Amino acid sequence: MFLACDIGNSRIKYALFKEDELIEYNSLKNADSFFKIIRKKEFASAGISSVVPSRNQAVSGKIKKMSGIKPHILDKTFPFSFKINYETLDTLGIDRICSAEGAFQIIRRKSPEFTRKKNNYILTVDFGTATTVNVLKMPGEFTGGMILPGIEMMFNSLKKNTEQLPAASIKDYKDLIGTGTNPSIASGVINSNAGLIQIVCEYLRKKKAGEIRKK
Repeated sequence: MFLACDIGNSRIKYALFKEDELIEYNSLKNADSFFKIIRKKEFASAGISSVVPSRNQAVSGKIKKMSGIKPHILDKTFPFSFKINYETLDTLGIDRICSAEGAFQIIRRKSPEFTRKKNNYILTVDFGTATTVNVLKMPGEFTGGMILPGIEMMFNSLKKNTEQLPAASIKDYKDLIGTGTNPSIASGVINSNAGLIQIVCEYLRKKKAGEIRKK
């Protein structure tokens, strides 16, 4: 069994794999809950992907103490399946690269011809503390993407930085056109994310068709 651990800004996620099969997945609010669960699991190897470097050694050390297994902490020197073409590599989150790698592997297994064809694109989106959009250009190049405030951050920002707007959440979403303040906030937040993804998909479609030339 392999333990995959993702240390995010807001949560710790883990997954257990038996070869290529996902056996178990969970998303937890704090490290104590994570360690309580992991203590009861059996695994032969482990890996950590983290956007909070200050927590890496503490989490890795605790896993090793409980299981005797030292996790491998992923970084940008790992031999990924694609070239990383990014101007500011030092600030590129490992979570974005792992998201792209995971999508690439899934698609390559299901449709290997797709990943070999020049100018096909793979798009991944992670709705975390920040929403990140990541683009892979085939046959194997990470070209960048977008970063914007996450859904919860948008909700919290509107509440914190306005005098009259109430606290709203994704549960308030009813329709594209909100008929009250909370549904209107929810629609604005959710559809701003959905609209961005739609714009990127259309942009990549035009790039593939040759309708957009590189500047």
